Amino acid sequence: MKKTLYYKILGGLGIGSAAYYPIKISNTDFYYQKTEENEKILKLCSQHLNKYMPSLHLLPHGAFQVVWNLIAAKDRHYKIQYQRDVLTMSDGGSISVDWAYPSDEDLQDQKETKICMIFPGLSGDSNIGYVKCLVKHLTQEKGYIVGIFHNRGIDTEYTSPHFADISSSEEMDVALKHMIKKFSDKPNPRYVGVGMSMGANLMLKIAGEQEDRFPLEAMVSLNNPFDIWLAINLMRGKPYEKFLAIELRKNTLIKEGVSDKEREIFKEMQQKYNLDYERLKTVDSWRDFDAHFTLKVHPQFKSVAQYYYAASCFNVIQGIKKPTLVIHSKDDPIIPIECLPLEDCIANEKLIMGIVRKGGHVCYFQGFKGQKRWYPQVSSEYLEAVLSLKNESQHESQGLSFNRRVAI
Repeated sequence: MKKTLYYKILGGLGIGSAAYYPIKISNTDFYYQKTEENEKILKLCSQHLNKYMPSLHLLPHGAFQVVWNLIAAKDRHYKIQYQRDVLTMSDGGSISVDWAYPSDEDLQDQKETKICMIFPGLSGDSNIGYVKCLVKHLTQEKGYIVGIFHNRGIDTEYTSPHFADISSSEEMDVALKHMIKKFSDKPNPRYVGVGMSMGANLMLKIAGEQEDRFPLEAMVSLNNPFDIWLAINLMRGKPYEKFLAIELRKNTLIKEGVSDKEREIFKEMQQKYNLDYERLKTVDSWRDFDAHFTLKVHPQFKSVAQYYYAASCFNVIQGIKKPTLVIHSKDDPIIPIECLPLEDCIANEKLIMGIVRKGGHVCYFQGFKGQKRWYPQVSSEYLEAVLSLKNESQHESQGLSFNRRVAI
């Protein structure tokens, strides 16, 4: 009797969830200027962009997706073959780009070469699951050449006593110029980008700074903090703060497996910036990290607020001149939805905001088992929509020019 009642209740809940789920959970809310270009782009993105249905067992809170991402997501085990380019900065420091190529030559359109630069999160690299799932999709299913940008110290050996400065776009500029030079001999190269979390902030920052000179034709921004100082303050005292502080220190003086040469660089860093190495080992909050590290290695800033303000892309949103899709989740436990400067984004006609109810922080798991992510398909769908519209516009312009010549 009790068992029968249990199954009836469970069945009722299942039917109720099935009815509620596609209506209330899967819709994407869009915010944008209703220009002809934006309407055409969204029409071409109808297959995936508005059809996110998160895995049921991860619905209760965005933290569920984040934990699942860390302990259960299988994409971290994907095998991707990379070829690395190490680039030397003017001060002798190093950054790197890992390249992945289509495994099937038939996937590549001989008329054009699609190249995507990925900018991972705070300490993310080419071997992290949320990056590899996108790399696999773009290279193996869409025929893209994909590069993954690594800033100083991120899976890249330190070769100068100069730490990464996220208020500067110099490293990203060097990487993008290298990409353009590297593939200049490919047939009709088309350059696009996807940024994730802090990487999205840095991507939109340099795009806003360079305006029309920015080389990427289209971008996708995932869970971008926009206002880093606001994001940090909203994170104060939460479990993720300690986790991110540990990630930060792991990429400063606490790196594992360093070479003798890099160890000497670290000693030079300690002396140059007067760093308390032992104290840095125990840092477990962003505030402590800022006090014992950030202000010391970036002495040109009078406060951490000034530093993070200078590093935030919300200052230059109106300078972004290339079509950009901004994806965010209302249940992001690391970068709350309050960080999204909605009105400023809408004021720029090149930006389309897509906000979903459930998705965590750069997670967006879907399917019964929660082993597939939504954003790889959404990213390629948007990027290809922009590129195809640009091709269409160029063909129309060429046709109009031809007709004028004939008339003359």
